[in-house]
Amino acid sequence: SFMSLEATLNKIQNNPLYKKSCSIHKQYQFHQFQQDGKIMNGQVPRKEDINGLVEGDPGFDASTASIVLYNFKNGVLHSEPENEPAVQYRGHIEYWNNGLITKVVDYVKEVEESWENGVPVKIIENMNKGK
Repeated sequence: SFMSLEATLNKIQNNPLYKKSCSIHKQYQFHQFQQDGKIMNGQVPRKEDINGLVEGDPGFDASTASIVLYNFKNGVLHSEPENEPAVQYRGHIEYWNNGLITKVVDYVKEVEESWENGVPVKIIENMNKGK
């Protein structure tokens, strides 16, 4: 059963664990990024605030801004080499496979998320308890 991308995204975004996820970059799944007409590849640093806004965006909050490192392959977020997060910033890492999240770890919120097919399948909270 072939679903359109729009239908797939609707289904994903209505998933309760997706809504609960601490990833502020989850909406970038399935998205191919280009810069100056070229498909993005490799590591790209970007200064953004807690809501993913960059300097110059309306509502940008400089007090929460930090450098986010992105890894791209053929324009989509991708962890490469294998152990290199596709999205990383202070206290937070995300592993992606060809434009889809596979794992999110937030050391500040103490949350670890396992993802499959664009949605979290397991969210572990207070991951440091009992260690």
